[in-house]
Amino acid sequence: MWSFDRTVTIEKPLVTFPRRSIGFYALTGQSVITFKERLVKETIVEALEEIREQNPSDRILLVADNYGSHHANLTQQRADELDIEFVFIPPYSPTLNAIEPLWKDLKCEILPEIFADRDHFSAFLTETFLRLSHRLSFASDWIKTFLSDLQRLC
Repeated sequence: MWSFDRTVTIEKPLVTFPRRSIGFYALTGQSVITFKERLVKETIVEALEEIREQNPSDRILLVADNYGSHHANLTQQRADELDIEFVFIPPYSPTLNAIEPLWKDLKCEILPEIFADRDHFSAFLTETFLRLSHRLSFASDWIKTFLSDLQRLC
């Protein structure tokens, strides 16, 4: 906050959240957000199981970055069993992942909030992610960007 005659300090307590979020932005079907202490192949497999549980009959095509746990044999084997197909984007190409604009908007909504505790933060994050995931504008913007990048590469 700017002030010409005095310095104003606004206290915003820091709520630490020792969990990592894993999000699945479904263009059709049910989006999923889950929280894990670590992002390792075992927790990625747990997330895949949660995604399949929320989307029992739909085809799942999961766009993923090149995080090592996504490529792990255990992850790929379980994905095959769950009938989840991975599509890996090239390194350093976040614009090719439709979930990135959703994460950006989610961060903008979190910024002004003050959270009483971890549970409040987790609940806000879950509600906001699921609400934002209903916007197909993320997908349409992603398709435009993807096609633009594809044309540039060809």
